[in-house]
Amino acid sequence: MIPAIKNRQQRSCDVLVVGAGAAGMFAALAARGVLDAKGQPQPLIDAAPDVVLLNNEARLGLKILVSGGGRCNLTNARVDEADYESDNARVVKGLLRGFPADAARTFFTTRGCPLHEEDLGKVFPQSNTARDVLQVLLDAVTAAGIALVVPAEVTRLEPPTTTAARWVVQLADGSAWQPRRVVLATGGRSLPKTGSRGFGLEELARLGHTIEPSLLALTPLHLSSAGPLAGLAGLTVPAVLTLAPRAIQSEQLSGARYRPLARSAGSLLVTHKGATGPAPFDVSGACGRALRAGEDVVLRGDFWSLVADSGPWAPFRNLDKQPGASLPPAQAPRAPSLDIFVAQTKALLPGERALAGALGTWLPRALTDALLRKAGLDPALKIKQLDARGQRQLHLALTQVDLGLVGTGGYEKAEVTAGGVLLGELDRRSLESLRVAGLHCCGEVVNVTGRLGGFNFQWAWSSGYAAGRGAAAAPLSPI
Repeated sequence: MIPAIKNRQQRSCDVLVVGAGAAGMFAALAARGVLDAKGQPQPLIDAAPDVVLLNNEARLGLKILVSGGGRCNLTNARVDEADYESDNARVVKGLLRGFPADAARTFFTTRGCPLHEEDLGKVFPQSNTARDVLQVLLDAVTAAGIALVVPAEVTRLEPPTTTAARWVVQLADGSAWQPRRVVLATGGRSLPKTGSRGFGLEELARLGHTIEPSLLALTPLHLSSAGPLAGLAGLTVPAVLTLAPRAIQSEQLSGARYRPLARSAGSLLVTHKGATGPAPFDVSGACGRALRAGEDVVLRGDFWSLVADSGPWAPFRNLDKQPGASLPPAQAPRAPSLDIFVAQTKALLPGERALAGALGTWLPRALTDALLRKAGLDPALKIKQLDARGQRQLHLALTQVDLGLVGTGGYEKAEVTAGGVLLGELDRRSLESLRVAGLHCCGEVVNVTGRLGGFNFQWAWSSGYAAGRGAAAAPLSPI
């Protein structure tokens, strides 16, 4: 059941949370003091702060309901700061330790929502129904006596002045709330139909914060209609995707010391416009950032490394359904050098067989034909007929092919928004603004973006807990 909406006559409270998504509801619960750092429920005490939740949409938890294909991948079994892009990895590490993935799992399991783990650590409700995740949160909000006011569209945040000790939070209907502290959990700009329209980012900038420009992330890639994957819509294949400046040579990409702009290793699904799936999603933010900056970059595809050896993708290679997440960043392999590739092909591909037929043991025939023809190689050519030039062509075709990146999907398709207020402008424990006292931030308004696999929900729980506890623990201004 959705908790009753409380239309309070008294428009003042101790902590006002703006945004009732995953991060906002968790911040409200943390501020109310009804959960601890291990996710265990705590009894409500008489002296608990008065907490109010505002949401601009009458419908609650829309982003939770649509996430994970309606299943809600609510965390991951293995989470650390390497799974995120941010301006301060050490702060992310500390916040994740403050409320870790195990605590998130405990929160849901102790409240009647059993979970199960899938390949590469993705954690879902046992029912595979996102509504069960939302219901746990809503029931907890109700049990904690937190007032939930919807629809309540906030239009402006006014900090306390020297003559007033409370914030003034203006609403579109002309009314206002006067809390002692504010937690901003309004999300980014992705999936605007769920209520995320960038209001919090705009207000933070107006209040004097430095905002990393918002950028859609975890979104499909658009590839050239003349690229090697054109005409292969519907094909699914494991791949390593590497984004690098065009000037970088193939030998550098194979080198252990070179760090590309982005790299991901996982499943790729070819679409009519380009590619989607875990691997494309995990490099999409970096791709969009580079294109927006006008950088001359190339997205290269390696279709060999995940199928040609007994590496980290081996457990998933022959599954009917590939994992819905990429490998951890540290396990994403770099493309093999030419010498290593030649040695591998000699060992794995019979010299008497034609290229297309021999490679068909490892890769879909339609893909190998497309890659070979794009590289100027005849699929009927026998392996033993390859000269040094042909070996180099084959090496580049299978491990460093230019996929023809032209753009990314729009905010309507993006699962999260990258960018936000810099961590350097927030307290590392409470996420309170260092520029405007009494303002705490959490979720997507903060410049922290996780890769696909439950990491962004974990950031919502961890940052929401920190912001809520910080707002409740801070000394309250006198009335």
